[in-house]
Amino acid sequence: MLRLRFTNFSGVVWRHTAIEQPPLDVLLNASRGGRFNPPMSFPMLYTSMTVIGAKAEFIKSARAVNADPELLLPRMLHQIEVNPQNVVDLTDKRNRDFFGCSFKELIGKDWTQTQKIGTQLHNVCDAILSYSAADSKHKNLNLYIINPISISVSESTMIQKMSDWDYIKPIK
Repeated sequence: MLRLRFTNFSGVVWRHTAIEQPPLDVLLNASRGGRFNPPMSFPMLYTSMTVIGAKAEFIKSARAVNADPELLLPRMLHQIEVNPQNVVDLTDKRNRDFFGCSFKELIGKDWTQTQKIGTQLHNVCDAILSYSAADSKHKNLNLYIINPISISVSESTMIQKMSDWDYIKPIK
């Protein structure tokens, strides 16, 4: 019998936002929905495990609206310290098998299966670790629990031109 496996995570994640958007704001995401949360359901904080992953997510979001990424700048890039205790790692094939989700479904454009998983895991875990759909060589940590015990913004940097991404380093 397949069993869901949990893990912990402690470290730095990255998130890009519009200049005026607070780093931990999830209101827009809660209304529009995302890969793991259906529209008008529950909020999630979508983050990337690397700066390169955050950049790939930004480029993907620009392409989704048929925009040149350079024209959507400036943006803020936030370095966030997180410590979720119960993380479901969907990069672990056994956990994907538990939900009957393939790698292709995990990173695909159809969010039906991933939103179903996100709904099933809501109130069960603190976060979901997954491959980035923008660049599957990178991973995202998608958090349900947003509180001062498990999350804090360490640094925020303005990205004014695309080459700025290449000079960002973790502060710790």
